[in-house]
Amino acid sequence: MKIASKAALGLILVSILFVGLLYTHNDIGITAAKIESDIRSSQKIQDDWITDGTVSNTIAAYISYPQDMTNHTFSIYVNRPGLSFGYFFRGGGNLSGVASEITEFTVEGYEERAFISMNQEQVAQLKIDDGNSVQTIDVDSSSPFAIVLPTDAGNIAFYDVNGKTVKYRNNPL
Repeated sequence: MKIASKAALGLILVSILFVGLLYTHNDIGITAAKIESDIRSSQKIQDDWITDGTVSNTIAAYISYPQDMTNHTFSIYVNRPGLSFGYFFRGGGNLSGVASEITEFTVEGYEERAFISMNQEQVAQLKIDDGNSVQTIDVDSSSPFAIVLPTDAGNIAFYDVNGKTVKYRNNPL
């Protein structure tokens, strides 16, 4: 009996050590609270840059930029199904589409999509029409944005400060 209990205790300790090792090496994901610090370290984002984004249950989207908004880095993270306790970097970088317009990012197998922009077009509103009602989300027209929405949310339209429709383009990851 003593041998079985010692073996069980040893197995539990080895399991805890294994999970701890996976966690410290980010092999089981990064928590939502640590995504910004991971972005700053892995993509070498300077401390004086602004990092803003949205985290859902499956996708996190961020945009980082300096105060003068002359540059940017975007980041997409996904929360994988299965043995995952957090988010994994999926893609990012610096795209001219993000700098000059709204870019929609989709990830195969995920039911959400990210809209990222430096907001040069001065988007002020986002409207989601699901066929029954229209939800309006205000956007700061002078700031970049990263928004995550369900793929089945309905028709999505962005509007600038003058009420004109702003188009977006899709970029699958």
